[in-house]
Amino acid sequence: MKAMLRTVLFLDAALNLALGVLLIASFWSSLYAAIEVPVPSPVLYAQALGVAFIGVAWLQWHATVNGQLTSTVAKVTGHINWVTGAFVLGWLISGQLVVSSGGKWLLAALGAVLLVVGGILVKLASSVRTKERVQAAQRVGERVRGGVVSDTRRDAPQNYPDARGLDESRGTRAEPRMETPRGGSAPVNPTPVAPAGTTGIVTPVPSDTAPTSNESTSSVPHDARQNPHS
Repeated sequence: MKAMLRTVLFLDAALNLALGVLLIASFWSSLYAAIEVPVPSPVLYAQALGVAFIGVAWLQWHATVNGQLTSTVAKVTGHINWVTGAFVLGWLISGQLVVSSGGKWLLAALGAVLLVVGGILVKLASSVRTKERVQAAQRVGERVRGGVVSDTRRDAPQNYPDARGLDESRGTRAEPRMETPRGGSAPVNPTPVAPAGTTGIVTPVPSDTAPTSNESTSSVPHDARQNPHS
């Protein structure tokens, strides 16, 4: 449908370009006499209208190339065309234009073409616009559904293998693992180790029997220390 709209838009651009050139050449009275159409008066208004028609034709041609402008430009220029065609037919029907029979047929054909082409452009532009909105809504819905599915898969719990189970299957016992703090602090209750002897064997000293700072390390009895002359 959009290809048909572009085709009609291109044909209407050619028609508007021809009308613009004809209106700009309104100072050429012999040309208007040949086609039996009254010369616009004053010529300035006709030439300004001709420039406007050429601008509309250029915009329509640009919209046939750029797909994002096709429906909008077709709708606007379609309304311009059918309104212009309605004015032409209204003036002919009123009988206020002094035109020969040949000129009347030409203007009647021009008004009818503008009216029909404008209506077709408006209809096709509305249909294409509605279709584009539906497709855009469908794409947004697919993106939303795709995002929900991806979040569900990402947040789903994963079953990681247990290290103890792996060690049991390998025939070994898994020992509890202790994490050391980042500061590298020493253990709280380390086992004291006695100094190495001549044999080079390190003998651990139980913490319960180790002397404390409050206890005396001297082998002299307590009473002897109190009365050395007794």
